[in-house]
Amino acid sequence: SSGINAEWPLRPGSVRRIINLSSKQEKILNSAQDLMDSSESYKNLRTALKSVKPPLIPYLAICIADLYFLLLGNPDKLENGEINFTKRFTTYTFMNVVRTSQRIPYDIQPNDNIINFFNNFNSYMEEEEMWKRSEEIKPRKKKKVPTATLR
Repeated sequence: SSGINAEWPLRPGSVRRIINLSSKQEKILNSAQDLMDSSESYKNLRTALKSVKPPLIPYLAICIADLYFLLLGNPDKLENGEINFTKRFTTYTFMNVVRTSQRIPYDIQPNDNIINFFNNFNSYMEEEEMWKRSEEIKPRKKKKVPTATLR
């Protein structure tokens, strides 16, 4: 499964290097990895979303890609010059799915345990500190600088 391993900036291997995961956490991480597998155009995620009741937040990268290919991959007019109503109806259907997925608001109440866990959101890393920490977790490959040879 390539989704998280290939695309997430913090891959499970990186997570395992900095955090000792319990077997339950490992299962959750593996489940998320399987769900977000990008093979077959995110087939696992698309299947799961069909069974979820709103509210939900659509994965915008997939939505934008789908809309992009729908709009650019289909002609506005048919060969006989008539409007391509199939394209228009498909576009409407797609946009309606995105709209209805957000129609019902989340009923989320503040949770003091979570707020306390994040230190009431008062302490956070600045961008430079986050960059350094990211480099510690997963160092970038250094580009080789060509050396001049003396003749």
